[in-house]
Amino acid sequence: MQVKEPKVRWALVCGFAMAQLACGNHNGGSPASAGTSGTSSASTGGASSSGGASSSGGTGAIIAGGTAQGGASGSVGQGGGASSGIAGSAGATTGNLGGSGGAGPGAGCTVGAWPAADPAAAGPFATVTETNVGPATDGVAFTMFRPKDFSTTLCHPLVTWGNGTGSTPSLYKVVLNHLASHGFVVIASDSMNVGQGSPPPMLNGVTWVLAQNEDPASPLYRHIDTTHIGATGHSQGGFATSSASGDQRITASAPLTGASTQRNLRGPAWLFCGGADTTVPCSTVQSAFNSITTQPAMLARLVAADHANWVTFRGTKPSVAETAMTAWMRLHLMGDTALRSWFYGSSCKLCTDSAWEITQKMMDQ
Repeated sequence: MQVKEPKVRWALVCGFAMAQLACGNHNGGSPASAGTSGTSSASTGGASSSGGASSSGGTGAIIAGGTAQGGASGSVGQGGGASSGIAGSAGATTGNLGGSGGAGPGAGCTVGAWPAADPAAAGPFATVTETNVGPATDGVAFTMFRPKDFSTTLCHPLVTWGNGTGSTPSLYKVVLNHLASHGFVVIASDSMNVGQGSPPPMLNGVTWVLAQNEDPASPLYRHIDTTHIGATGHSQGGFATSSASGDQRITASAPLTGASTQRNLRGPAWLFCGGADTTVPCSTVQSAFNSITTQPAMLARLVAADHANWVTFRGTKPSVAETAMTAWMRLHLMGDTALRSWFYGSSCKLCTDSAWEITQKMMDQ
């Protein structure tokens, strides 16, 4: 029996500069609160069954906004369809392997390829969620999803997350905990308008985590792979992901049902849209995809998806879209080359699945 959540009408924020916007009302369940300041909760990371499409269960306010096009300019990047900047040896010395990413994690861990894993199943790490952490962007702090105990050898990649309009990270806790169970440290702004803020919330979170990596008093001290950092987010968070991806520290991105033109990408991009999405139609995401000329990119259209029915609001099993995003991050940030066949080549796993319509750039091999 499905439990119905109370419906709340959320106002949309429109008018972000230099971005394609989608405006209107979206009814759904009210997102849970971000949590009490300073508290944390742990959950186990046991395996789950493979991720089919999740059932919808009350959608929070996750309508698209937009962000100003931008990001620092530069020339650092991955090219020519390379699957990852990770060093070939798991025992390589830390510091400056792969793309540019600030100071290295020091002697506490090594940057290297992680063991292969099923992106549809929970990873090997128990997870912890920490609320009200990090620096405030215009008065709004962050929620962090991370492994409870870190690897004793490998550095953990960082992923910065952006919410949809009117939503907080708690609405997306299933997928964010899923990423953490695989070994990612996820920093998620609590902002309900993540496309706004100075400094930009998604990049402010990255800056804070990298500083924590150098702080002996922090639990993150020398556990972060500073050379492999991903950005992803939903709806307005997808537009914010496109903007953040111009930063030289972001080495892989996955804007979800929302994307804008970004000509300064530093790494591969997976742009996801829903074939039944009338809030941010695939044509909007297609325009962003068309503008990419220097990095491997995939436009992945899930035919039956709308703006939010692919988001897992309850349970532990990620949807097919969330599973694919996890696979993208594992490939490009963890060097899990067993997942390369999901995306690269004309006969890739997603390319031959009738549920998807796929367009590729610089991904022939």
